[in-house]
Amino acid sequence: MEKKTLEQTLTDIITVVGVPANIKGYKYLRDAITHVIGNQRLASSITKQLYPLVAEENNTSASKVERAIRHAIEVGYNAGKIINVNEVFGLKILDTYEKPSNGEFIALVADRLILKGY
Repeated sequence: MEKKTLEQTLTDIITVVGVPANIKGYKYLRDAITHVIGNQRLASSITKQLYPLVAEENNTSASKVERAIRHAIEVGYNAGKIINVNEVFGLKILDTYEKPSNGEFIALVADRLILKGY
């Protein structure tokens, strides 16, 4: 079986956690995670570097990127699907009762994908 590309894997993960592809946060989340995989230092500078980077690429503001990502995570959380990230990675990473912050979710997914060789 052929190994999935990073983009395919990210799309699968974001979809499984309940983020619909038709909201802006979906693309911003995918872009942010991809950047953190490429440069892990961005995970510790979400608001100062990561959001502005994603915003510049998408011709918008950093605050709109932050809000759209927060909304995307809330949609998945409110649908009760954010916990599916545990199944994707095969271990308990997120608690059912705690909604992850933007930074936690981005860093968590990026870290797991780096460990899987992406």
